[in-house]
Amino acid sequence: MYEMIDHTADVGVRVGAPNLRDLFVSCASALTDISVDIVKNQIPSIDVPIFIEAPCLEELLVRWLQEILFVSETRRLVFSSFWIDEIDERHLIGSAKGAKYDPLRHRQKLLVKGVTYHNIDVSKLDDGSWSAKIIFDV
Repeated sequence: MYEMIDHTADVGVRVGAPNLRDLFVSCASALTDISVDIVKNQIPSIDVPIFIEAPCLEELLVRWLQEILFVSETRRLVFSSFWIDEIDERHLIGSAKGAKYDPLRHRQKLLVKGVTYHNIDVSKLDDGSWSAKIIFDV
């Protein structure tokens, strides 16, 4: 689950989830959702493994999203689901599943150029759930 937040020239989202794994999956889903309309019956035929290491959670989130963006652009893929096998504060092992981009089936919404560090926040809340704030460069 995510909500759009006001930001001057870019696009910001605030994401909430019950745990860290779901938070990172939801952030990736938000990135895809603001970028392209996914065909509801799309069968994800391509599975891309993703391995990330970083010195902190904020950096881990940025690198995760940057890798998804990079792979989708360079391989012309539209991801429809994400999975994380392992995650802690410094590493992530997961995957992105999707299909080849087809302009007849996928409508481009916003062209996301990058994931910024501006005002990034990843926080564990008092109730044990997680929250993230991310700004995408469009």
